Amino acid sequence: MKYFQKLKALIINFTKKGMTPHEISIGFAVGILVAFVPVFGTHTIIALSLSAIFRLNPIIVLLSTQVSNPITYPFQLFICAEVGNIILKGYLLEITFSKDVNLLSHYLWPIVIGSVILGIPASSVSYFLLKWILNKRQKKDKN
Repeated sequence: MKYFQKLKALIINFTKKGMTPHEISIGFAVGILVAFVPVFGTHTIIALSLSAIFRLNPIIVLLSTQVSNPITYPFQLFICAEVGNIILKGYLLEITFSKDVNLLSHYLWPIVIGSVILGIPASSVSYFLLKWILNKRQKKDKN
């Protein structure tokens, strides 16, 4: 629980340094979107690149990419693969251990499609939720 308290304190600290709720929320949302990229190990490079391109705070973007970590990543990949397979083929993924399985069409495309399908709504929800929370806290602090 200390982790979430430290994360909350860090985000609140950004508001005290003059960042608007929109700036913090958009950086967080971009990081969440990057966390759904299905190539583990590239999140830091992608997050730093996007924060430079869109002039976002790199610390916020990097913090939010931590949603995808070694503990959650296998579950995230599995869920993305299942969602992608439902979109592409209309049924749940068939896990087989055969040499005849084409890995690209059987596993990779469902993971990529599922990552996009789940990443966009997750980042959108995180943007609006965090912005709402920060705006509410800012109004509370003014009173």
